Formats: sequence, structure tokens, C-alpha cells
Amino acid sequence: MLIALSALFGLAILPRLAPGVGGMVGAVAPDVTLPVAANGEPGARMQLAELKGQPVILDFWATWCGPCAIQAPILDRIARRYEKKGLVVLGVNVDDPPHVASQYALKKGLSYPILIDDAKEASVRYGVDKLPSLVVIDRQGNVAAYLTGIVDEASLSEIVAATL
Repeated sequence: MLIALSALFGLAILPRLAPGVGGMVGAVAPDVTLPVAANGEPGARMQLAELKGQPVILDFWATWCGPCAIQAPILDRIARRYEKKGLVVLGVNVDDPPHVASQYALKKGLSYPILIDDAKEASVRYGVDKLPSLVVIDRQGNVAAYLTGIVDEASLSEIVAATL
């Protein structure tokens, strides 16, 4: 019941912003460096600027966020589908201790790296005020789309394909 209510909240109340909304679309993606909690080198830090030349999806999420739980498997399928074309998906946890985010990723079977935004550096620089929030960055390092709420797989796939 809680998941159903969370899904309804995510679909009906948290509107999805169309690409072009949010003031960041077309701008250079802010560089951030965040610690890796799962699916990467333990204790490592990942710098977004090092991924220039590859399309990137930043998924801002938290374990308590019902819509985020629905979005995660969609992102995992997208990550696996476009991995050989260079897409990098990064989960940016905004509200949980690293061990909690790591356990969540393991339980959900997520294949993409999970980063921790404990100082809220990335959240602030990207203006995140709703969860989930997705930022799609093109190969040139520019924000191609900024989306909030649950994004269906077909729409996200179309947006990603345009950045490849």
C-alpha cells in the first residue's frame, strides 16, 4: 500500500519537467567529486569532469523515496542497455549513510555506481529540490535534460539515445 501511494505521489504530484525546463539545460554541467558507496572502488571518489566525452545520467535519490525505488530498476536497465555505447549512470544518494545506500543498491541489484552527496554539494549545484531528479549530460559535458519524478523507460531511452 505504501509503495502504491508513493508511486501515485510520484506520478501525480511530482510533475516531470520536460527537457529544456530547469534553467540548466544547455549549460555546462557543474563538476562535482563524490565518494563511491557501491559498485565501484571502495573509498574512491568520482569526479564528474573525468567522464567528459561520455554521456552521463545523474540520478538524485534516497532510500525512503518511493518514486526513487520505482525509478531505480528503470535506470539499471538503461545503464545496461547503453553501457557499450559509453553511457555512465551514477546514482547520487542525498540522504543516507554510505552503508545504507550500499545495502540498498545490493538488495535492488543495481549495477551502476552509487555516490554519496553527504555535504549536499551536488544537490545544491544542480538545484535538486525533488526526488527523484535526473540530470542527463551529453558527451560535451552539457546538461541535455533535467527531469523530476518518475520517467518512463521509453522516454528516458529516447533522451539517452539523443545524447549518444
